[in-house]
Amino acid sequence: MKLLIASWGAFERWTETKYRFGNVRLANKSTLPILQRVIEPDWSVIVLPETLGVDFTSLEALRESIRGKVEEFFEEIGAGREVDVLIVPGIGSFPNGTFSGSALDTYHYVLYRLSQILPTRGELEVHFDITHGLNYVTFLIHRALRELLGIRALLNRTRFLAYNSDPYVPKLSKELSINVIEDVYVEPLPLSEPLPDPSNYLVPYSIEKKVLGELKRKLKTFGMIKDKKRKIDAWIGSVVFGLPLLFAENFPDEGTIEEAVEELLRTWEENVEVSEKRVERKLALGTGFGTLVKLLFQVKVLEGLRPELPPSVDALYKLSNSLFRGSIRERVNVELHKVEEKAAKYASSGQFPGWTLLREFYRFDEANASITPRNFFAHAGLEANSTEVRMEEWDVGDAVREARLHTFLRYSPGAKKRIEAMVSRALGEGK
Repeated sequence: MKLLIASWGAFERWTETKYRFGNVRLANKSTLPILQRVIEPDWSVIVLPETLGVDFTSLEALRESIRGKVEEFFEEIGAGREVDVLIVPGIGSFPNGTFSGSALDTYHYVLYRLSQILPTRGELEVHFDITHGLNYVTFLIHRALRELLGIRALLNRTRFLAYNSDPYVPKLSKELSINVIEDVYVEPLPLSEPLPDPSNYLVPYSIEKKVLGELKRKLKTFGMIKDKKRKIDAWIGSVVFGLPLLFAENFPDEGTIEEAVEELLRTWEENVEVSEKRVERKLALGTGFGTLVKLLFQVKVLEGLRPELPPSVDALYKLSNSLFRGSIRERVNVELHKVEEKAAKYASSGQFPGWTLLREFYRFDEANASITPRNFFAHAGLEANSTEVRMEEWDVGDAVREARLHTFLRYSPGAKKRIEAMVSRALGEGK
């Protein structure tokens, strides 16, 4: 799939210019038609700041006033193919009105909207045109895109290209070339930050802290964060550190995270005050909102790897080979092979143990019985004092080949909180 994203500013001021992209030449007020002709995207998204709006009767009316004007502009320039318009928060004072709020609201809002647009499966090319964009808006779109694409690249081949035309100089510029300024296959980069404390999800901009405190007490999100933070942080850490069993057992509920993101966004929008020629965002979206958005996107990207519980050794092999790379994958597979090899020996002698600690399964009778972070991470989370193993009975043929299918792992219930706290702490230390 090919997706074209363009950052635009005050498009009504643009004049016709001759553009060249490769062997194609086209005179137009915008780079969009020539980019569409050459790239042939499946979908195009134009990102515009709300500072272009003129109808201040409501936030929705403000956005619709921009949408109406840009759709007329599409007709004028002959924009082909499917095009969506994404209107994002902006700041500053302009002839049409004054817009106040946190500049980073642009980033957080774009992050959320793009996470809904970007497909989570399959190969993807994202083409990003910055020719007509506003400086800070374009920068924040680029930041949001690269973070989301790094997450989807965990499982999907993802290419990112960025474009900018030659500078336009009045009376001198006769033809502007569109230049490729970035062309990379995105490296996998999972979410690596823990959920922050509750003060970092909705931040006061012009609202009184007392009012904000009363508002937050009514929201379900903060109760969820209090209850789930340790478990969620541990799952985030399982991807970063290569802990397949913890990944399987702590996989977050997509619906719960989605409800939290939508509740925070809805609360933020309800506290945008629109009056005559003025927009004031009384709240700012904090880093916690961005973390939740990236978490939700990562959950959607990795959903297909979620094994049934308790996972078999075979299921954890498949998870490891799909998700992890390099030395992390090698470490995980070495630990899984130890379990598989020992299980094959048990099966060959007609033994099929029920849930047993790995230390007993391995017969490490003299091993240290304490759970230490060093051992836990060194053994890919399959630490002998906290992990339990069970074998189901089967007709043994090729014991080595079959063992991985009939051997299952879980964390000891009594050790689970300790494990989660350990991984959460390690994730926080790595910020």
